This record gives sequence, structure tokens and C-alpha cells, in this order.
Amino acid sequence: MAKFRPELSSGLDLTDLETNLVSLDDGITAPATVSGRAIIYIDTADGNLKIKFGDGFVATIATDA
Repeated sequence: MAKFRPELSSGLDLTDLETNLVSLDDGITAPATVSGRAIIYIDTADGNLKIKFGDGFVATIATDA
């Protein structure tokens, strides 16, 4: 199991883990690319849920209709 690293969890609320919920801040600017990591975030530009991969590629997971 991966070790939780608080320094990588900006905007992540883990207080609801007992109820199987994970929440993200709604709307942040696109994060910097981190080699070897994939970052899931809600983009402030369009409100869409995205994932940014370690090579800089960004994919939209879900759209805010």
C-alpha cells in the first residue's frame, strides 16, 4: 500500500475516508507537471475534472455541464 504523503495532498480532504468519500477543492489552476506522478484536479478554467500525467499530457475525466 502506498504511503500517504501530505506534501502532495494540497486541496485533498481526507476527513471523510471512514465514509468512503474523497473530496477535491473545486477549481484550481492547472498544477505543474510532476515527473512520475499523475495529478487529479478540477480546473478553474472550465470546471472540468482532469488528470495531468508526469509527461505533461492532460486528459479530461468528466465535464461540468
